[in-house]
Amino acid sequence: MTLSPTLPPSLTVNAHHLVQEYAEMRRQWVGSLALSRVELSIMHGNGNVIAVLDEGVTGLSSGHVTGELARAICLSFHSLRVDGICFLRRSSGALSMIYFERDGTHSTMCGNGLRCSAHYAYDRNYIAAQDRILTEDGWKTVTVSAGTVRVGLGPAREFRRLDSSSAFVFTGLPHLVLFVDNLDSLDVRTAGGLLRYDKALCDDFGHPEGIHVDFVQRIRPDRIRVRTYEVGVEDETLSCGTGAVASAYVAHRMNDAPFPVQILTAGGELVVGQEQGGLTLSGVTDYLWRERHGPSP
Repeated sequence: MTLSPTLPPSLTVNAHHLVQEYAEMRRQWVGSLALSRVELSIMHGNGNVIAVLDEGVTGLSSGHVTGELARAICLSFHSLRVDGICFLRRSSGALSMIYFERDGTHSTMCGNGLRCSAHYAYDRNYIAAQDRILTEDGWKTVTVSAGTVRVGLGPAREFRRLDSSSAFVFTGLPHLVLFVDNLDSLDVRTAGGLLRYDKALCDDFGHPEGIHVDFVQRIRPDRIRVRTYEVGVEDETLSCGTGAVASAYVAHRMNDAPFPVQILTAGGELVVGQEQGGLTLSGVTDYLWRERHGPSP
């Protein structure tokens, strides 16, 4: 059963299984924390499946927010792969997002996670349609409009051209961008994994924690296809927000791709723009599961 009217064809979910898995998750304990307390929403940003946990709704303290908890929640679901989890915290009128990957890895940013968080927060009147959210990569601007969310990720950093078909750039997370002739024939999990675990390469870039790997195929000057291997998921994802931004920026720097750049991913289309504050990321977001209400119709 498809749960969302904007669910990409590449992402399908069995509602019955999801109900069972949510109930089973809430029977677990992580240390002294009973997950029966946990209420969360599961969303997607162009097919990138993100759990959103509102600390205020669940009543968690900052001490509860750990990689162990993130991993336990993400791995509780089998009818769909939860790629990561955003913990939302409100303090002194500000909204902040803390992000963990599927395996419990603590990351500074997730572009689609930020877009899902903005959608969620706007629905609950935590933020205005145009607002800011504090991340561990700094303040980010967000704009919410009818299911489409645009976020500003700031300027690209640490750009380094490697050769005529590859470059490194930091867009909230470290990305190695590689241009290829044919994405369809590529084994992203194998090829991406080899580079992600190349210690000498990661150390050379100054990111021993590992690098995300984006494989890019040009379609036309302002349109590219992207497939991404993500650290923490340790596999290809249907869509990677920071990877889309990294790929668009590298295409702009190396091939004069004009902004806005359309990014075609397995989960749908993202748009990367450029404005005075840096690079922006736009695309669809929607719910798969709403806290306290179950599967979305």
